[in-house]
Amino acid sequence: MEQGTLTNRNHQGSVGPPSRRGFLGWAGATAALWAGWILGIFGGRRLSATAGEEAAALPEVPGNHLVRMQKELRQALTRPISRRRWVMVVDVRACSGCQACVVACRAENNVGPEGSYRRVPEGPAGRFPNLTNVFMPTHCVQCDDPPCMRAVPAGMITKRPDGIVEFDYRRLRGSYAEAARAACPYRAVHVDQGRLFTHGTPAVQAYETRPFEEYQGQWQRVGANTLSGAARKCHFCLHRIEAGILPACVTTCMGHAVYFGDANDPTTLVSEMLANYRWIRIHEEAGIEPRVYYVEEPIAGVRARNCATCH
Repeated sequence: MEQGTLTNRNHQGSVGPPSRRGFLGWAGATAALWAGWILGIFGGRRLSATAGEEAAALPEVPGNHLVRMQKELRQALTRPISRRRWVMVVDVRACSGCQACVVACRAENNVGPEGSYRRVPEGPAGRFPNLTNVFMPTHCVQCDDPPCMRAVPAGMITKRPDGIVEFDYRRLRGSYAEAARAACPYRAVHVDQGRLFTHGTPAVQAYETRPFEEYQGQWQRVGANTLSGAARKCHFCLHRIEAGILPACVTTCMGHAVYFGDANDPTTLVSEMLANYRWIRIHEEAGIEPRVYYVEEPIAGVRARNCATCH
């Protein structure tokens, strides 16, 4: 595990329990972001370096991290894809284990009962009698040298210039899908078996059979373009990013524990956090260069913890 350095423990962008005013600001900003997402996805609008379209104006909410990250995302999309370096920063001090990000991820990406793009395991921390649980949101970390990519024939898994690891759903199936799943040290890959949560109930629900977008294609879990037998994982909600909208887990987290942005820009919130907090990357020792960072600052009342416990 690699650890960064702490330069300012009282960093202005630090995360703490949200106040009532902060919560209302978060709620208003989230509503604005959802409105933008609806316009972007269902209105056929896409943001890119060449789109030239004017996106809906974002509200001015001083100190609101969501609005700031949303603006930074839109700015990043004006640059060539090779100049973006998407990363995620997780502040475990702020995670309450509510699982809202897991639910939002499942709904966004139509993930079935076989697995989940996102998990929030928990592990004990501290020593008796000062014991507590620490929650560690985890998912695909978009390794720069992905073990899953080395486990299958060339082209089935590729690394985009912006850092996202992309699966070819048409080819990454069967034994190749199983090989990719087994190779991931984060247990972040699962194989979709086509089962539905509402199988065996009086009626299969439409939300499970609806078409959805991943990796520039439309898919379904049953019927045409089925993903049954394909390996699946988190992709930082690539379809949302390219529409100028933050990942679903980021916009859903009420504890302000999840941050996303372009680490190539030193002015972004994620860059500031990496410069001002101690952090680790899980399984850094494997040399795979993960792009998800965990803030490793002290937790009040906890004398010892190991972030690798949950991973």
